[in-house]
Formats: sequence, structure tokens, C-alpha cells
Amino acid sequence: MATQLDTAEAGATSYEPEKCPNCGSNLSGEYCNNCGQKKIHRQEFSVKHFTRQALNEITDLESNKIFKTLVALLFRPGILAAEYLAGRKGKYVGPIRLYLTFSAIYFLFAWGALSDIRGGGSARAARSPAIIAMAQAKGVDPQILADRVYEKAEKYAGTIRFLSVLVSGLFLSLLYYSMKRFYVEHLIFSLYYYSFDFFMKSFFALLFLISAALNARLPGTVLNLFYPVALTYLAFALHLVYKQTWPRTALKAVVLFLCESLLFIAVNIAGFMIAFALA
Repeated sequence: MATQLDTAEAGATSYEPEKCPNCGSNLSGEYCNNCGQKKIHRQEFSVKHFTRQALNEITDLESNKIFKTLVALLFRPGILAAEYLAGRKGKYVGPIRLYLTFSAIYFLFAWGALSDIRGGGSARAARSPAIIAMAQAKGVDPQILADRVYEKAEKYAGTIRFLSVLVSGLFLSLLYYSMKRFYVEHLIFSLYYYSFDFFMKSFFALLFLISAALNARLPGTVLNLFYPVALTYLAFALHLVYKQTWPRTALKAVVLFLCESLLFIAVNIAGFMIAFALA
């Protein structure tokens, strides 16, 4: 009798354990012990709950990693690289993700806009003898060919520019060879500095686009402000991360900035050469 009762009670209380929707492990609480996925409740999909969550993410800037990263990138030169190399990676967006984001923004609109501002856009290229001769040989309108070349040049230059950050890491390896740091440590610094570089160039491009929309034309020389800003930023970042004396840091900042500028020019030239060859 007792055995039958125990069996019946066991059958009545037995149940299939709830599975984690992310990894399939058994759930024993609100969070999966295997992957950390939170248990999903149906009320989380209500409009009220979704709206509250969205407002919290938008307004809670202090805990927003993107906001903190942007502030640190702009106003604390070198801090992102220093924190990452010290192992404190949780507070900020990682170097590769940040670099990919700002390089994408730059090549989506700023690269072409800055080229037009400096007078080197596709409209000017369409009037060049080389484009006219090539267009006649292909039987197309020079402006169409120029637009095609600029579109391809932007794509190829973007690809090469992504790889050029690897060369920037080599520049730093040579400049700080005596410190015996790993190459990847220098690469981390380069990724963050390039992110700042792309952000500032995109900012200047946006400034010109806004001024044009407001019929307030800015002189092209305003773009030259980028160079002292970038050089000063680079010097402070190098001083914070590599901790050498200011005279040595200033000298290395100038050398590195010149190398980076030449590398940037070489990347753009290579992009156009490939675009012309494949046009």
C-alpha cells in the first residue's frame, strides 16, 4: 500500500525541467548556470515593459558603455588604450569594435564629402583629360565614369585603410622598440587612435554639410584645424600610455604623425589606382 502511494505521489510531482532557450541546459532559477541567459517571461514582451526598458537604456547615460567610451575617446587621450592594456576592459567598447564603427561612418559619408570640399570630387575628376579619354574609349559619359571610379576608390581605400592600422602598429613597435612590448599592445593603441582620427574627420565633414545646408559656406582652410588637434591628441595619448618624458614623447608624436599622414595619402592613392585599373 505504502509503495503504491509513494509511486503515485512521485508520478504526480514529476515534471520536465525547463530548458534554457539559449544553450538548452536545465534551468534552476532566473538565470542559466551554464551561459548566464536570463529566463524569459511572457510579460517582458508587453508594450509597457518594452517601453520602460527602452527609456532606461536611452536615459541612463552614466551606465551606457557607448557614451562612456565616446567621452573617454574625445576628452581623455590614451585612456581607452591604457585601461584596455591594464586589463580593465568591461567599462568601454573594445578597440576593434570601436574602430570598425568609426571607419564605417567615415567611409560611408565623410570620405566623399571631404574630397568634394577640397575640390577633388568626382565632378572635378570628370573634367580631367585622363577621365575624358578613358570615357571616350569606353563609350560612356565622363561624369558616369568619374562617379564609378570614386565609388570603387572609396571601397578599395576603405579596405586598405582597415589593413593600414597593422602598419601603424609597426611604426609604434619601431619607435618604442626599447620598451620590449608586444606588437598587439601597439596595435591596440593604433586602433583607438585611428578611431579618434575617423571621428574627427567625420565631425569636420558633418560641420561642412550642415553649414552648406544653412547657406553658410565655410572656407576649406577650416579643415586644416584637424592637423594640430590630431597631433596634440596623439602626443597626450602617447605620454599617458608609454609614460616617457615629454621631450621624447613630443618628438615621437611628430614622427608618428608624419608617418601616419604619408600612410593615409598612400592608401588613398592606392585606392584610386585600383579603381582606375578596374573601371
